[in-house]
Amino acid sequence: MRDTAPWPGTTGGGLSTATDLIAQLAGEEGPAALLRARAARAGRSVVLCEGEDERVVAAALGLRELGLARPILLGDPARVREQILGQGGDPGAFEIPGYDDPRLTAVAARILEQRIHKGMQELAAKELASMPVFHGAGLVALGVADAMVAGAVHSTAEVLRAGLWCVGPAAGIRTVSGSFLMLGPEGSRPLLFADCAVVVKPDEQQLVQIGMSSADTWRALFGAEPRLAALSFSTHGSSDHPAASRMALVAEQLREHGLQADGELQVDAALVESVCAVKAPGSPVAGRADVLLFPDLQSGNIAYKLVQRLGHYRAIGPLVQGLARPVFDLSRGCDASEIVDTAVIAVLAAANSSSRSEGNP
Repeated sequence: MRDTAPWPGTTGGGLSTATDLIAQLAGEEGPAALLRARAARAGRSVVLCEGEDERVVAAALGLRELGLARPILLGDPARVREQILGQGGDPGAFEIPGYDDPRLTAVAARILEQRIHKGMQELAAKELASMPVFHGAGLVALGVADAMVAGAVHSTAEVLRAGLWCVGPAAGIRTVSGSFLMLGPEGSRPLLFADCAVVVKPDEQQLVQIGMSSADTWRALFGAEPRLAALSFSTHGSSDHPAASRMALVAEQLREHGLQADGELQVDAALVESVCAVKAPGSPVAGRADVLLFPDLQSGNIAYKLVQRLGHYRAIGPLVQGLARPVFDLSRGCDASEIVDTAVIAVLAAANSSSRSEGNP
């Protein structure tokens, strides 16, 4: 996630936490506000698995107040209600499934079905289903909820495991990855960086799948076809090093999948039209890339943090890609506004997934 000061009230609670958050969100403009407007029109539900955490409750109150999503809060119901009351909310306005949720039986059955080939036993599946991240991912897998967001308390490994074991990978995708939506200062174009979070040393086929998943993420966010740049230290054969040639092959395969992709490209050729005209004339990306596909996790993670810190971009993520339904992760250092950002994107991903399954363009 982006590194910012903690949200006011995340250590002290109180009415100001949710109130200030709602005021900030309502007054914000730019790409983030446009994404929230699309989420509001989508009318989706999102499971927030850590409902005893005051940051999560503040985000839930903001999501509901602004009509961005219908939050479902997991945790001990008494403690969740106490948190909501403490921030001036009405617990009766939220669905708060407890440990006696009758749907847990179906969640356990789903886990068993998905993992029985790995030796999963019925009792172990029931124990997992009672854990908030598996409970939430199971509700998404069953179609009870449209998306899940967790990670304010749980580790990334726990969130990804729940997503893989309950929801499973998307059709035709074997590689789960993580992208960051980069929102720059006023006048800047939004960008998507991948993979910055999951696959340390992707091979050629994994990079192709990361590119395909990133294209899906971009469509979900902006409703448009993206331009993808497969990045390297070389542009169009200026180096014949195998590392550069590999990214050219990745771009070629992405084009075979119908994507508007080019590579290998240096960053300046991917982003600056005048540079691209000199270094890569005729490029389908033409210096206007939307998605930057990095050769490995080290380069992607370093790049997003450099752009965030030195370019003053807002980094939203990691956005988990490659699952059949949206199960999104947070940083444990997140604030309430970051939880809202991630929930909004999860809602848009859910709407995009539903549109594809219904055969809509």
